[in-house]
Amino acid sequence: MSVATPSTEVLERAAGASTLLVATDFDGVLAPFDSDPMAVAPVPGTIDTLRSMAALPHVHVAVVSGRDLETLRALTGLTADEEIVLIGSHGAESSSAAVREAMEAAAVTPDDEATLAELRSDIEALVEESHPEAHIEYKSAAVVVHVRGLPREVGDAAIADARRVALDHSGVKVLKGKSVLELSVSHADKGSAVTALGRHVGATARVYLGDDVTDEDAFMRMTRPEDVTVKVGTGSTAAHYRVDDELAVAELLSELCRLASAARVTG
Repeated sequence: MSVATPSTEVLERAAGASTLLVATDFDGVLAPFDSDPMAVAPVPGTIDTLRSMAALPHVHVAVVSGRDLETLRALTGLTADEEIVLIGSHGAESSSAAVREAMEAAAVTPDDEATLAELRSDIEALVEESHPEAHIEYKSAAVVVHVRGLPREVGDAAIADARRVALDHSGVKVLKGKSVLELSVSHADKGSAVTALGRHVGATARVYLGDDVTDEDAFMRMTRPEDVTVKVGTGSTAAHYRVDDELAVAELLSELCRLASAARVTG
């Protein structure tokens, strides 16, 4: 069980690391949820705060999401020539060559692709016939059923039926999030991707913020005393700390940026 909001002392210790990696989920962390998954927008100022941190010496920044890489780039507004690393599809995609190379062992095989094609067809039939209110999102290695904004009983029924469809296909990983069910054939996860990036940049301290079940992979891997893991919102978690919502995240990132900047002026 995580404790309270990370103190200034905790953030100051991380900010003063010789090489700092700051990684954060997108939906529910940088950006509030929306019933339309493509209508979400980051809390004003958060992306600029990440840019400011990434411009500091020996500070590396990543946005880690279940979104595919193209969608993540569009929603964040981050361009390919910026310093911030984007990691999409729960680690299966990345703008970082080092992360891509590290995740090759988790690459999707031809058999996985065949399974995904069959799965997509079955999910499309399910939604069309039984749950037309649900929304389907397609990713390179997954199909996602969104039920945000639907009455609870309607959404729960759609999620339960989609889960049953997944059981008919071997090798499918079921990821239950907030009003969403992702059915994936990828063998990657956020934790392995962030670990690979941290190793590549030589991070001596890592900060990770996430709100959902898929972020727990990262929380559970980041166990060094120097690491700071932050759960956003309610729910059980392996994270060390917790904040209430996306506005609290914006404040935390702003404070971390200030402390990291000060440490590099005085260090």
